[in-house]
Amino acid sequence: MGGEIAAKYHTQYLKPQLVTLYAAKQPDDMIVRQKLRKDPQGDVEILKRFWNFPKLDERANVVPALLVYADLLATGDERNIETARMIYEQYLAGLIREG
Repeated sequence: MGGEIAAKYHTQYLKPQLVTLYAAKQPDDMIVRQKLRKDPQGDVEILKRFWNFPKLDERANVVPALLVYADLLATGDERNIETARMIYEQYLAGLIREG
């Protein structure tokens, strides 16, 4: 899970409007089971997993916090940007060294 769904998991603040799933390969069985069909205006996006670094929370099937942050900022939505700030403060700010 990425973007808004992952942000909801981490913050309990955002009501997701878009479901972002990252997968190593196309999840055909899930697509059939959920009766998904291609729709550029749809509320589910399935993207290829492109990273190889550990998750912050191994208990959850969510993408790393940095990607959650980037996904939220990329939407341009004010509430998503506000939630991105929360993700930054809670998970990312402490990872950045000053000087």
